[in-house]
Amino acid sequence: MAFKKKKITYEYSSNDIKNSIMLNARSINLPEGWAKQIATRVAKSVDEWIADKEIVTEGDLRKKIVSELKDLNPDLAYAYQNHDKII
Repeated sequence: MAFKKKKITYEYSSNDIKNSIMLNARSINLPEGWAKQIATRVAKSVDEWIADKEIVTEGDLRKKIVSELKDLNPDLAYAYQNHDKII
C-alpha cells in the first residue's frame, strides 16, 4: 500500500503511524502505557481501513487517524491534527 504526498508516493507503514502518535502523546504528557495502547488501536484500525485501497492521499490518511484518535483521546487528536502549527 502506498500513499501520496505532493505528487510523491510513499510506502505506508503502521509503525510510522504509531511513532507519530507516540511523539504527539509525549508532547501533551500522556502516560506512555496509555499512549502505546492508543497508538496500537489506531494503527490497527488504519491498517484495516487501508487494506483494500491501492493508493490514498496523505490528507485522507491524516483524517482517518484524527477520526480514530478523537474517539480515544480528543486532546491527542487535537495535538496530532495541529502538530505542525503548535509552537
